[in-house]
Amino acid sequence: MADTPETPPAKRARKAANPKPASGTSVTPKPAAPVKTAATAKASSDPSVSQGLSSQIAPIKAQAEKAARAAADKLNAVDWKAHIDPLKDQAAKTAISAAGVAKDKTGSAMQSLAKLISDTAGTVDAKLGPQYGDYARQAAETVAGAADKLDSKDVDQLMAEARDFVRKSPAVAIGAAAVVGFVLMRLAKGSGEDKA
Repeated sequence: MADTPETPPAKRARKAANPKPASGTSVTPKPAAPVKTAATAKASSDPSVSQGLSSQIAPIKAQAEKAARAAADKLNAVDWKAHIDPLKDQAAKTAISAAGVAKDKTGSAMQSLAKLISDTAGTVDAKLGPQYGDYARQAAETVAGAADKLDSKDVDQLMAEARDFVRKSPAVAIGAAAVVGFVLMRLAKGSGEDKA
């Protein structure tokens, strides 16, 4: 390609600097040095340009630091404990009342189950024999005793007993929690299908 008046001077200089090697010889090309424009050369050599940029950045930086300090002061000025304590107390009261309602419902359900088992003990006697009827009566007495024990204690005592039980036998507690979770999930899944 011949040099024409339309060929930029940068290409002319590269063309002259890279002559084609003779056939049979290999020459590794040297990387070209970056071309500095007049603006870059002036900016790197002129300290007034860098001072001008610093003077423009300084007020923005100061304003950002001031805004950050103001935000930190606002966060530190809030008494978070005063806001959280009433919510914590309200949540504790709600949880205790819900646990009391659940305890009452569980106690009455256990009493109903004991009555049902006791009522069917006569039928079991007639169909399977008196030995199985006695098993049913013992089961009814056991369930009724557990229901009475549950009704006689308040929620705090039950929580303390549950903590002691978990400390003494954590594996059984984890297994029981898994079984209860599975049953609750199945109940919730079943009630969701009934609504659909």
